[in-house]
Amino acid sequence: MNAENKITIKSVNLDDARLPSVIHGAIGNPSPEKVVEVIESYKNPDHAIIGAFIGDILVGVLGFCKASEVITIHHISVSLHYQRQGIGTLLLEEVKKGSKGCKIMAETDVESVDFYTKSGFTCHGFNGPYGNLRHKCEINL
Repeated sequence: MNAENKITIKSVNLDDARLPSVIHGAIGNPSPEKVVEVIESYKNPDHAIIGAFIGDILVGVLGFCKASEVITIHHISVSLHYQRQGIGTLLLEEVKKGSKGCKIMAETDVESVDFYTKSGFTCHGFNGPYGNLRHKCEINL
């Protein structure tokens, strides 16, 4: 099933009680305290978080920081039940749509590198701080 026709993309209220359960999938070792800390980081004026909604159900989020002409994706997560339906791609396309002339960057794990590659990003592997393989992905728009 492709959820594309049912999705509304809009800003997420940081006080939305559904936000922690959706964003936790994009946070390494997501303790309740760490999830709250990540959500609080989006109060910075350079940060934003958008959500994918089916009706009033929050099913995915993409959080990013925009500094000058560089957008850095910090978190992208889709609720388990709604994965593989194009929701992450819709969120990413929404960011790309408003970012002409910008570079979009993301750091990701092995499991998500194909998602970025299919979305037009160039990705390069590197050893992460914990000895794990990570990927830096970027696209110029």
